[in-house]
Amino acid sequence: MGYSVVMAEPRSKPSDEIDFAPPSADVSPAEYEAWKIEKVTKALKQCEDRDAMIPAADVWERFGFER
Repeated sequence: MGYSVVMAEPRSKPSDEIDFAPPSADVSPAEYEAWKIEKVTKALKQCEDRDAMIPAADVWERFGFER
């Protein structure tokens, strides 16, 4: 049994509200910590809205684990 490296396109699009890119290298440790806290806080708030979440089947399909 082999695995396919081809990933399917998701049916739903992820939210643009969360900035996953870390800040540039020239930020202070306090700024970096604030960025991390903001990112996690936004993600936790976003996951409270179950209707806005990407369906698990789409995630499985996206990463090639569809059943």
